[in-house]
Amino acid sequence: MTGIADLISKGGIIMAPIFICSIVAMAIVIERYVFYRKYFVDVEFFFKPILKLVGDGNTSKIIQHCRSNPNPLGRIIEAGLDEKEIPRWKLEEKLSFAGQEEINSLEKHMRALEVIATISPLMGLLGTVIGMVQAFNKVSQYKGQVDPSLLAGGIWEALLTTAAGLTVAIPAIIMLHYFERKKEKISFQLNKYGNKFIYSMDRKFYPESCS
Repeated sequence: MTGIADLISKGGIIMAPIFICSIVAMAIVIERYVFYRKYFVDVEFFFKPILKLVGDGNTSKIIQHCRSNPNPLGRIIEAGLDEKEIPRWKLEEKLSFAGQEEINSLEKHMRALEVIATISPLMGLLGTVIGMVQAFNKVSQYKGQVDPSLLAGGIWEALLTTAAGLTVAIPAIIMLHYFERKKEKISFQLNKYGNKFIYSMDRKFYPESCS
């Protein structure tokens, strides 16, 4: 901990917001990783009994199955069947709204992680520019009669902020793409099985829409 505090003090005032960004980014990554781990479900295995229950025409048992196996697809289907004898257009509308809510939960904190990944290297560059200005300002003050080791030390400290900014940004970008890929995969599954559910309901409850 002392080493980190020493690096922050040497890097200048810009190191403080970079360090805060690293803490926030780490918290977001941990929270999103745990969230996606809990969110994962074998959608195909969950959906098979629903097709059978739709074939039997028992919507109440479909809702019961969704509540006993909590998962995103179950919440979407349950939201669409919370009314008896629901018209087809309303079923589609409810499934769409519920699906959008699930997708919104997948995107939670992602924008913040994206912002951190973008501004961290920029803050690092700003810190380096400020440090270089200060270092060469000393050169001008002493009319070039500056110990090279002192100048090199000043430049080294100035470059710390760029290194720190990139250290925060690179893992943040990697994890951001990882979560985006997870979100796309889950969104595709929800859309795929949501459409399958509507199609199965069409055949059983709305046969006129299939003609």
